[in-house]
Amino acid sequence: MDWALIIIVQVLFQPSLSVFFTVEAEHSKYTSEYGGNVVMGCKFYPKPSHPQNDLKVTWHWTAASPYQEVIRIDKAVEHSTSQKYQSRVKLLTDELKDGWAKIQLSNLKISDSGTYQCLVQTAEGTDYKTITLSVTAPYKFISKHIEKTAEGDKVLLTCQSEGYPQSAVEWQDGRLQRHSPNTTTTTTPEHLVKITSQIQVSSSEENNYTCSFTNDKNC
Repeated sequence: MDWALIIIVQVLFQPSLSVFFTVEAEHSKYTSEYGGNVVMGCKFYPKPSHPQNDLKVTWHWTAASPYQEVIRIDKAVEHSTSQKYQSRVKLLTDELKDGWAKIQLSNLKISDSGTYQCLVQTAEGTDYKTITLSVTAPYKFISKHIEKTAEGDKVLLTCQSEGYPQSAVEWQDGRLQRHSPNTTTTTTPEHLVKITSQIQVSSSEENNYTCSFTNDKNC
């Protein structure tokens, strides 16, 4: 009776040799600049024994409802069905043999921001992870303009730039005094924020003025 008990205990505590199929995101969040490129990836394990026949990888953009398919590879055949990403997306197929499902997005747009789903299906199982992409556009190119007002004794100083997300604008003179501007914003067809900021100053006063877009260089 004692021997039977020992055998049962040994069977109960014998570790399982099975391995669950899993997918892990390389990074949960990515940030990249407007017009640039980004590579996002997820790692899957175990790798399929016959990837030519058993592997299916699908990337979705989940900010839309229903989810929008970005790109898919099924049994070594690649499909890109999204007009939004046409000629801007590719799946890095050379990485698949190492257990990586990576996509590269190029010529990034503000509208590419959102959550993406990396879905991997093999004979061993199915799993997915979600990844967030934020596309920003620094206010790099700032135009400046000076014009006389109708009163004649004042001039209108204007700073204008485009970027994303929306930025505050601060004005300061050469004496380090701040000035309250009149600032307006519009949205361009590319979803950039176009900011126009203006102040009026005396035309007879000798002074220097700078406008600053938050977290960007002065103009």
